[in-house]
Amino acid sequence: MYMATKQAPEQFVQKIKFRMAEQNLGVTELARRIGVSHPTIIDLVTYGKKPSFDTTLALAKWLDEPPVNVLREAGLLPPQPNIDEMIEQILHETQDLNDQDQQEVLAFIRMKNNLRQQRKKK
Repeated sequence: MYMATKQAPEQFVQKIKFRMAEQNLGVTELARRIGVSHPTIIDLVTYGKKPSFDTTLALAKWLDEPPVNVLREAGLLPPQPNIDEMIEQILHETQDLNDQDQQEVLAFIRMKNNLRQQRKKK
């Protein structure tokens, strides 16, 4: 796992603070909602300490964002330039679908790609 420093990136800390303010949440309430101790949240928002993997996953759920994006933002994973944010969002949105719905989404994507390829040939 990628852990270059013990400090969370400032942009990540500011994002958490902003979302807390947006939802009018204090440290204790956020900690309760995501299932961690309030000192864990204090360490993050006050001292900029990098959260643990499990805390970051809980924050991703609270933020309703793909866990891999939040892990990268928190500095727990290195950036991955090959996969853009849109692809990660698509993966995140489809992961909770049942098998049949996932198959339908996949069929739609394949249909769109086939149409694009047919247009290229003309």
